[in-house]
Amino acid sequence: MVAGRLRRRLLRLATYSSVTTAAILVVIKAWAWQATDSVSLLSSLVDSTLDVLGSLITFFAVTVSLKPADKEHRFGHGKAEGLAALAQSLIIAASAVFVLKESVERILAPAAVENAQTGIAVMGVSVAMTLLLLGIQRYVRLVTGSAAIEADAMHYRTDLVINLGVAAAIAVAAWPGGWLADPLVAAAVIAYLLYGVWKIAKHALDILMDREIPDKDRETIIRLAESHPAVHDIHDLKTRHGGSNYIVQFHVLLDAGLNLAEAHEILDDVETRIRTEFPGCELLLHPDPEGYNAGPREFGKA
Repeated sequence: MVAGRLRRRLLRLATYSSVTTAAILVVIKAWAWQATDSVSLLSSLVDSTLDVLGSLITFFAVTVSLKPADKEHRFGHGKAEGLAALAQSLIIAASAVFVLKESVERILAPAAVENAQTGIAVMGVSVAMTLLLLGIQRYVRLVTGSAAIEADAMHYRTDLVINLGVAAAIAVAAWPGGWLADPLVAAAVIAYLLYGVWKIAKHALDILMDREIPDKDRETIIRLAESHPAVHDIHDLKTRHGGSNYIVQFHVLLDAGLNLAEAHEILDDVETRIRTEFPGCELLLHPDPEGYNAGPREFGKA
C-alpha cells in the first residue's frame, strides 16, 4: 500500500472512472431495453442504475476517509469506507429483489425479445467498458487496499457476468421457443448478486466491528517487531481495521537497564520496520522492562 498524495490521486481516479462508466451504461442500457423489451436486459439496467448510486456513495466515503485525523476523530475517518461497503451491500440486495420480481412475472407471462441485434451490441459495449474499469480498480485496490474500492469493484465484477449472460440470453430468446432463456438468466443474476452481498457485508462488518486483521498480517507484525535485536518479546497485540489501513498496538519487552532515550529509539525502529511492510499503519507501542511483574497476565503473542 502507499500513503499520501499518490494514494489520494489513485482513489479519486477509481471513483471518477466508476461514476462515469456507470452513468454511460445506464444511458445505453435504457435505450436498449426500450428497443428489445428484454427482462434480462432490464435487470442489467437496474443493476447499473444502482451502481451509479453505489459509486457516488463510494466517492463520498473515499473523500471522507482521506480526511486527516482531527480532535474529534483521533484515528482518522477510515471507517467511512466500511459504512460505504455496507450501504453498497444493501443496494445490491435491493436490485436482487427487483430482478426476482421481474423474472417471475416474465415466466408467468412470456413475451418475445425484439431487436436482438441491438441488445447484443449494447451488451458487448458494456462488457468492454466494464473490463476497462475493472482493470483500473484492480490496480488501485492492490496499491491502496481500499475497502470501498473493493466493494465498488464487486459491483462491476457482477456486471461483467450479468452483461455476458444477458447477451447470451437475448441471442437465445430471439429464436423460436427460446423465450425462457430471458427470465432464467435474470433469475441467475439474483444468485450472483446475493453472493456479492454476503462478501461485501462481511468485510464491511469486519471493519465496523473492529475485527482483528488477518492472521498472516498479525504474524508478519510479530516477526518484524521481534526481528529487532533489542526486542526480547512482544505481547498484548491488538489490531483492527482503520478503513484502508491497520491500527495496531502492543507491548514490547526490553532490557530493564535501558534509559528512556534508548527505549524510544528502539520503538521508533520497530515502527519503521512495520510501516515499511504496512504503509500508513497506525502504531501504539508500550515498552515493558524485562522482569516487570505483569500480575496474573502472562506474556504472550495474543
